[in-house]
Amino acid sequence: MSGITAGLEQDADVVTGSRGRPRMLHWRARTYRVTDAPTPLEDALAPVLTHPLPVRGWRFQGTCVHDGETLVFDVVAFGGGWHVLKTYA
Repeated sequence: MSGITAGLEQDADVVTGSRGRPRMLHWRARTYRVTDAPTPLEDALAPVLTHPLPVRGWRFQGTCVHDGETLVFDVVAFGGGWHVLKTYA
């Protein structure tokens, strides 16, 4: 599992809808509402992958409910929790 360290503590909480797609993200004491159609990371990264991803994850845009900051997040479910791998401004 290259690039992911086993035993990481959960650093995010993802609230999902009835179909398992993210709806809200709680991360670093902030809450982000998902404001686009979440894409499975397998689909988002398909053009550059040579092997299947060893984790399940999503890419989505989130807007902070506190101040309106908008970021794109790559999150994965791993080790019993959710982890933010990368953000894009």
